[in-house]
Amino acid sequence: MRRLLASPDPQDRSVLLLDARQLRHAVRVLRMRPGDRFVAFDGLGHQWEAELVETRVPGRARVLRELPPAAVPYRLTVYQAIPKGDRMDLVVRMGTELGVSEFVPVRTRRTVATGDRQYRWRRVAAEAAKQCGRSTVPEVAPVVEFGQAVDRFRQHEVRLALWEGGGRPLASVLYESRGDDLGIFVGPEGGFDPQEVASLERVGVLCTLGPLVLRTETAAVAAAAVVLALRGFTSPRAAATLGQRP
Repeated sequence: MRRLLASPDPQDRSVLLLDARQLRHAVRVLRMRPGDRFVAFDGLGHQWEAELVETRVPGRARVLRELPPAAVPYRLTVYQAIPKGDRMDLVVRMGTELGVSEFVPVRTRRTVATGDRQYRWRRVAAEAAKQCGRSTVPEVAPVVEFGQAVDRFRQHEVRLALWEGGGRPLASVLYESRGDDLGIFVGPEGGFDPQEVASLERVGVLCTLGPLVLRTETAAVAAAAVVLALRGFTSPRAAATLGQRP
């Protein structure tokens, strides 16, 4: 069923509102008309089966029934050194499809890109969430400097830093760890400098994805896929309740 981002009407919770962008996509691209049904989600974890009622801005839809949320049972934050060009779009789009909860764009010493395209990245995340069927839209934080990012990174239960110089296999560290709040730090095209590696090693675990050196955007996507494969069905806390390994 077609999916659109919507928000509950604060005056009437049985009514959903569609902004101009979502309404334009519904009417001009999807050729929807009043009476057509679709899945509406608010990006915060709620979704409904709804019926389009009004095609003038703001669009209005009637809630038919609430649907169960589609979300992963963990929280994954990706600290991504900003890559050149539009490669951050790729990280956000594919990371959203793979269950990333938040993206933190980071400027490292070897980062070449300087722009902050937060609005664009948030839009990419929203479109990807709509496409892949998840009920939450990942957060995209403002660009931060490396030191600020490390301060945030140290607050996660599980802290993993991808390093082309080696480290422990990412999958084995994930298998042994027990937290549901994960942070993964990904370096720039030129890699972390030695001081940055030392800073990350003090607060987290240096990890590798294997013997090949991956591009920065590939590494971020590959790491998110490994997390989804190992944690996507049963979180550590849920596994403990069931008496199972994650």
